[in-house]
Amino acid sequence: MAQRSHLFQALLIVYGFANVVRAATTPTATAGPKCVNAFPRRSLCKFVDSLTSHVIPTLDGTKHLTIGAYQIYQKFHRDLPATKQYAYGTSQKSASYPGPTIVARVGVDTTVTWENHLLDNTHMFTVDPTLIMGYKFPKKGIPIVVHRHGGSQQSYYDGHPLAWFTQYGEKGPTYYSNDYKYVNDEASTVWYHDHMAGITRLNVAAGMAGLYLITDPKVESKFTWLPPASRTVPLAIADRLFFANGSINYPNVGIVPWVHPNWIPEYIGDTNMVNGVVWPYLKVRPALYRFKVLGASSARFYELKFVCAQRADYPNFVPPLSGKVLDIIEIASDGGYHAKPVYIKSLLLTPGARHDILVDFSNLPSTCTDVILQNSAPAPYPAGVAADWDTGLVMRFVVTNRERFPAPKIPSQISYIPRINFRDIQRVRWHSLVEIMDPKTNVPIRVTIDKLGFSDPVRDFPKQGSNELWHIINLSADAHPFHIHLIDHRPIARRAFDVAAFQAGRCSFRKSASKPACWTSPRIPVDPTERGWKDTTPAYPGQVLTLWAGWKDNDGRPLPFDASVGPGYVYHCHMLDHEDNDMMRPFKVVK
Repeated sequence: MAQRSHLFQALLIVYGFANVVRAATTPTATAGPKCVNAFPRRSLCKFVDSLTSHVIPTLDGTKHLTIGAYQIYQKFHRDLPATKQYAYGTSQKSASYPGPTIVARVGVDTTVTWENHLLDNTHMFTVDPTLIMGYKFPKKGIPIVVHRHGGSQQSYYDGHPLAWFTQYGEKGPTYYSNDYKYVNDEASTVWYHDHMAGITRLNVAAGMAGLYLITDPKVESKFTWLPPASRTVPLAIADRLFFANGSINYPNVGIVPWVHPNWIPEYIGDTNMVNGVVWPYLKVRPALYRFKVLGASSARFYELKFVCAQRADYPNFVPPLSGKVLDIIEIASDGGYHAKPVYIKSLLLTPGARHDILVDFSNLPSTCTDVILQNSAPAPYPAGVAADWDTGLVMRFVVTNRERFPAPKIPSQISYIPRINFRDIQRVRWHSLVEIMDPKTNVPIRVTIDKLGFSDPVRDFPKQGSNELWHIINLSADAHPFHIHLIDHRPIARRAFDVAAFQAGRCSFRKSASKPACWTSPRIPVDPTERGWKDTTPAYPGQVLTLWAGWKDNDGRPLPFDASVGPGYVYHCHMLDHEDNDMMRPFKVVK
C-alpha cells in the first residue's frame, strides 16, 4: 500500500513538484528551521499572522441572500504577496476565502441566489480535457455550481455536477435555477463549496468554499455549559502549495500525462491554512473554547492533537512535541449533536468532514504557555509520506494570562439518537472502490466505484422512507472519505478482508458452500466520534465499511420535500481529485 503512495510522490518530483516532499526540511531531534525556505516558495515564518487578521463575513440565513463568485486577490501570509482567488461574497469587495459564513436557524428555510461574476475566459488553473466534464467545457467563462454539503435539499438545489452556469449565459444540461432553497432541519455544522463536474478540485482550490452553520436557539439556549459566542471559533483547515509570487502552485502536468495530461491523483500541499491564514496564531483565555472544525483540504487527512509547548521555544516548535496533550471533547459531528460527549486525545479530520469540539485551556501546567495544534497524519492517508516540520504544524494558541475561567461541567447526555432497527432493512447494497492503475508506472489513472463512472447509467434507486445497509469495499491503497448526498448516515462497523483472494474470486462476503469467507478479522467497532450522524466517513484500505442509510429525516419523519424530482443526487469519494476522475456515481430517489 505504501509503495504506491511513495512512487506517486517520487513521480511528482520528476514532474517538477518537488515541494510536495522536502527532505531538506525534515526536523532533527533538537531543532528545526525558524522559517520555511523551500523552492519555489519564498521563506515563510510560522505563527506570525493572527487568525483574526482575516475577518470572515457572517450572513443571516433567515433572510434572502445573494452571493456571487468573484475574482479577488487575498493575502494569506504576512510575507506572501496577495493571491488570486475565485471567492464567494455578497460583492467583490466582501468576497473572501473562506466565503461568508451563513448562519441559519432550524425551522426557517434559507434562500440564496447564486451568481457568477467570474470574467476570466479560461480557468486560472489548467483544465484537464480528459476528465468527466472537460470535453463539454463551456466555450467561454468559468462554470460553477454550489453544493451545500451536509444539507438535505431537493436535487434542483443540491448542486448537481451538471447544473453549472457561467457569467456569459451558458448552462449545463441539468441547470434549473440560480435561486436555491435550503431546508434547515437540525443544528449542525455544514458547508458549501463548488461542485462542477471535472473541475471541483480546481474551483475549491481557487477559493470557492465557505461555512454554513445551522443553529437551534430553542435547544441550544438550554445548553448553559456551551462557551459563549466570543469563545466559539470555526476552524476551516486546508493545505496549499504556493509560489514565491503568492500564486497557488497547482500542478499543470499530469502524473501520467500520456493518459491524463493535467490530472494528479492527490493534491497534497506543504502549507497549512486555517480560515484563510497560513499557520496562524490565536490568543485564548484560560477557559473552555468551542471549535467547529472543517476538513477543507482536497486530499489531506489530519490527525490533530492540542499539545502544550513553551513560549521560549517560539517559533522553533518541532513536531512531534512532547508536552501534555489536552483532552478534546467532541459534542457533535457532521449531522448534529452526539447522544453523549466523546472524550479523545486525537481527532482524525478527513476531507469534507466536520467536528464540533470543546477544548479547555483553563487547567494547563504552568509551563504550558502555548498550545500547538499538531498534525501527525501521513499523506496520502494512511500509508503516505509522514508529516514533517511544516505539515505537522497547523496553528498556535497563545494563552494570554493566568486568570482562569473554570470550565463548566459537561453533561453526560447531550441529545437523543434513536437505535437502529436492523430488522427493518429494505435493501442491502455493495459498492467497491477501485483504482485503475497505469501498467507502466503503477499509479492510478482512474478512480471508480464498481469500475463505473459518473456518466454511466444510474443503478441505485433508493425509496423515500426506506432503510438500507451500504457495504463499501475498499480495494485501493488509500482511505477514501465516502460522502452520500441528501441524507446523513450512521457508520456501523468495519471489517478487514483478503483483498487478493476477493479480487481473484476465491472467496465471498456472502455465505457460500463453494467459497470460504473473505473476512480476516472480526467486526471492528467504529470510532467513538463516528457513532452519531455522519455524511462523510472514511473507508480504509483492505476493509469493508458498513453504513446504515435511512432515506428520511434524522428523527425518522419523512423528508419535508419530494426527493424523487429533479436531476438526482450523487455519492462519491470526497478527495476532490478522485471525485473529478470518476469516483462519483449518480443515484435517483423513487417514491
